[in-house]
Amino acid sequence: MRRFLCLTALLIAAHMPLIAEDQVSLSLGGGAAFPVRGIRTMFRAGYGATGVLEVPLNANISLLLRGGYVHWQFNAAKINTSLAAAGAQGEASVTGPFQAVPAMFGARLTFGGSLLRPYVGGSGGAYFLHWRAAGSSTVQGAAVQSGSLAATWTEPAMSLDAGILLAVGSGVSLDIAGIYTAFSNSDDRVEPVDIFGVRIAGANTASFVCLQAGVRVEL
Repeated sequence: MRRFLCLTALLIAAHMPLIAEDQVSLSLGGGAAFPVRGIRTMFRAGYGATGVLEVPLNANISLLLRGGYVHWQFNAAKINTSLAAAGAQGEASVTGPFQAVPAMFGARLTFGGSLLRPYVGGSGGAYFLHWRAAGSSTVQGAAVQSGSLAATWTEPAMSLDAGILLAVGSGVSLDIAGIYTAFSNSDDRVEPVDIFGVRIAGANTASFVCLQAGVRVEL
């Protein structure tokens, strides 16, 4: 990790003259978050917001820092369908949020001219995760029949993104993007097993896709 940070610092220092010519930018956007793997057994679509600080190395390549927030709600219908598929006897009535906050570092390759600029990128880092579940359960083997539970933890994560920048003014662009994110679920913390009685995620990696629109401003 230390070598990676040192290499990043050297890259930025080596390209400082270019950074002075190509403006640092900030993008803010929001949209829908769709569960893909692991968490789709418990949630329907949620929502998310993303902020990206982009530091250009040249006209096409830039480094980026990404933060944000993603939110889902436990969905009883999805949970009970998944419990039945897992062979569980009984049902669980669960409500509460599942929240994710990313801290990611990556790079982006941008194509095109001044008006329309498609881009692709990738990043890695960590997701800070939290869920709170309250309700009741009649599932055989459930340790908690009624009450509430909560968990907070951190997992390594990676993201791939693709989008289009559409210039709408001097230094201002509309930013439309799709972001695929995967984070580790090797210890099954993503689900409140004490209420479910059985595991229904069934995956060592949880993933989701965000479709977002926002604004990018050169600073």
